[in-house]
Amino acid sequence: MVRARWWSRWGVLVAGIALIGMSVALLEATPRPELRQIDLTVLSEEPDGRCEVRWRDPYAERDREGAHRCHTDRGALLKAPAYDPQTGFGWDSGWVLAEGDRKGDLYSLDEYEDTGADIGAYLLGLALLVTYAGLLPAGVRVRRRRPGSGAPAQG
Repeated sequence: MVRARWWSRWGVLVAGIALIGMSVALLEATPRPELRQIDLTVLSEEPDGRCEVRWRDPYAERDREGAHRCHTDRGALLKAPAYDPQTGFGWDSGWVLAEGDRKGDLYSLDEYEDTGADIGAYLLGLALLVTYAGLLPAGVRVRRRRPGSGAPAQG
């Protein structure tokens, strides 16, 4: 019976470490687009964050315009007309794709399909709990064996 408990403790610990490895592999295997951060000139902005913006395409060396979801919590000095009183434009930052067919297109982080990353993050949390559950009995056993801990020493 003692041997079965010893194996079950180690089994839980090994399972936790294996789950950590699987979650890290899943997180690394999830493809992420290559992005480049750019400055955006906000041409118009709605209170809910919808904006029309202009940006300099760093790959085609031309100005482009499009729709964007502006950061509504950015400072008032960055919003129109306070940012540039002469033109009435504001400022924000955004991301453009740095590879593929849409290279230079404005990219929203909401577009990112991260199902694999979500599963990997969930699995990592579960793995850490399982690993902790495997390590906890070992810590209790060491504490009980320590002289002067108040518990009788076991052989």
